[in-house]
Amino acid sequence: MKASSQNILLNYRQKAEKQELERFYPRAALSKDHSRYRGPEDDHRMPYKRDVDRIVHSKAYSRYIDKTQVVYLVQNDHISHRSLHVQLVSNFARGIAEILRLNLDLVEAIALGHDVGHPPFGHEGEEYLSELSKEYGRGHFAHPAQSCRLLSVLEPLNLGLNVYDGFLCHDGGMRSPVIKPRFDKTWDDHFEEVALRLEDPQASIMPNTLEGCLVKICDTMSYLGRDIEDAISLGIIERGDIPDTGMGKSNREILSFLAQDVIEYSYEKDYIAMSEGAFQSLKELRKFNFEKIYQHPKLKVESEKIRQSYRILFEQLLSDLENSGESSYIWKNFLGNKPQGYLEATSQVQMVIDYISGMTDNYFVRTLQNIFIPKRINLHE
Repeated sequence: MKASSQNILLNYRQKAEKQELERFYPRAALSKDHSRYRGPEDDHRMPYKRDVDRIVHSKAYSRYIDKTQVVYLVQNDHISHRSLHVQLVSNFARGIAEILRLNLDLVEAIALGHDVGHPPFGHEGEEYLSELSKEYGRGHFAHPAQSCRLLSVLEPLNLGLNVYDGFLCHDGGMRSPVIKPRFDKTWDDHFEEVALRLEDPQASIMPNTLEGCLVKICDTMSYLGRDIEDAISLGIIERGDIPDTGMGKSNREILSFLAQDVIEYSYEKDYIAMSEGAFQSLKELRKFNFEKIYQHPKLKVESEKIRQSYRILFEQLLSDLENSGESSYIWKNFLGNKPQGYLEATSQVQMVIDYISGMTDNYFVRTLQNIFIPKRINLHE
């Protein structure tokens, strides 16, 4: 870019940053403080907007379309998949963030990228993959840490520190009605917290920003009501089964109630909060969902097959890689285009974990079929 163009861009960016200072809440994340591990980059976009664009154009984001949210292996085009879930979180959180005068681009970046680390078949698949990871000496598998790894190592997008931090800290939003940020984290702090998350996936790690705290709480709020609507459409529950929490009995009513409550209790505060009453109601609704939806026998009829499939696929891919190297299935379909730095720094077990965790549900099944189901032999090829 010519020097004159760079100066014009710098002038526009400085004006936009000044507008943020005038418009944003004082503890909101500012573009001028955006931090990339590999250093700043020049662009016409504000840095968090550029992060949003990179996430949306990533391969990992495109795979959301066939990643389980709650219900898997059911023929129903209206059931939520991971792609819809992250969009719903983003829309819901942005609506609140606009009133609270927070950075909408950072909220969107965290919301859209926070679940890319989920393996096939949702939290159930995460449980099975974590069992194998521990058995083979890699410790726990935790999708928040894998989201960071996927978009920094496997697809090195060079996103901002606060974006990766939001990915890592997005779960566990139901432990308290108040979520207080741990402001001013460094990259070293982030890497330490990634290690902590892998050591203890249930560890309570607070985000670095108000935006991260908002996504953390909105993630839970967004899926509970939507999962209820899905369960009703599938005939798993009836609307009359929903407990009377005072929030309403439809997704629209629940989200409207919660958004107003969060705005009231978070406005011009250095934390994100909801009332104690709303918190208890949300806990009651979450308990209902777990008991009546997430553990419903009709949704678990294939669970043991999936567990066994994870083990069979994991062990076959690992054995094949160990014995066949560059002729192995995983090399031809995953490792062959990876940079030398990844190949040298990554154990074979972790390579298999990276490969399986990035699969969509259908790709997981197709890979099983490709490896284990006999095919017709063509003698003329």
